[in-house]
Amino acid sequence: MQEKTLLDETDLAIFHAVEIAPRASWATVGAAVGVDPVTAARRWDSMQEANLAWVTCYPLLTREMAAAFLQIQCKVACVRAVAAIIAELPHAMTVEIVSGSSDIFMVACAKSQQDLSELILESLPRIPGVEKILSQPTVATHVDRGLAAAGSMEPGSRSRLPAHDRGTLVPSTGRTDDLDWAICMELSRDGRSSVAALARAVGASESSVKRRVSKLISAGALHVRAALAPAAIPTSAIVWIGLRVPAGDVGEAVSRITPLTGTTYLGLAAGPTNMHVRVALPHLAALEAFEAKIHHINPRIDIEGRMVVLEIVRYASRTFDKHGRVTGTASNDIRASSP
Repeated sequence: MQEKTLLDETDLAIFHAVEIAPRASWATVGAAVGVDPVTAARRWDSMQEANLAWVTCYPLLTREMAAAFLQIQCKVACVRAVAAIIAELPHAMTVEIVSGSSDIFMVACAKSQQDLSELILESLPRIPGVEKILSQPTVATHVDRGLAAAGSMEPGSRSRLPAHDRGTLVPSTGRTDDLDWAICMELSRDGRSSVAALARAVGASESSVKRRVSKLISAGALHVRAALAPAAIPTSAIVWIGLRVPAGDVGEAVSRITPLTGTTYLGLAAGPTNMHVRVALPHLAALEAFEAKIHHINPRIDIEGRMVVLEIVRYASRTFDKHGRVTGTASNDIRASSP
């Protein structure tokens, strides 16, 4: 049984370094944090073995992929049961139980628009307890970073890490095959897996795997991410804010909201609420100040809704219990047919 554990400052700094450069060597991570490589590796291994921190990856991002923000309403007694079922679907990138007019917030992903439509119109409504689904197709993801480590490294130390693109996720135009997906699935389980270990797992040569990983990352198809279990996140409030931004102001809003302290996700959607922002706050009372900053950026931006995250049920390839502890690793192979 995992205990609820808060990581110390050194652990968080190591996590932050890995978050910035997920596959950097321990020598590089240690130099950035100010510890020796053995200490950096030992501390990371302890966090990973305790299921508090790990590196994973998203499904391969291609032009054919389709995604959406889903707000799901359920029968009151069924919310956790429904969330647990949804969290096992390979199409679930994020599943959270939230406050507000909806019970579950889900970021869904499918290999095509047709598959996404089948998920929304056929598969999800068949789950016992689901009463209503509101969907908004995603247009772009401009920011997606972790919930925990902002500010845990000295700013000057970050320059010692390899540059890692954390900006807009631009789908790859390149072709992918079964070997690419096999590599992706292995990295979703352990995103720091060595080339040698990947080669053994997928049955290919090390040179081929190394070349594939480099090509997938440079093409924008493979996005490796560090993650923390909710039980280890040193924040007390995570909130989704839905914004209506005038069309001509979207670009400026993205550039000015992105650097605000606490912004962990910013995505655009096709719908009246055309921008979704996830903010991690030290306490819920800080939400008013954050929203005041948005109003200061542009008074014409309307706040359309707020969802306070009550429980995180899935993020990327991991699922969690109500205490925020890891319960398992779920597939993110979105090529699978919807149940």
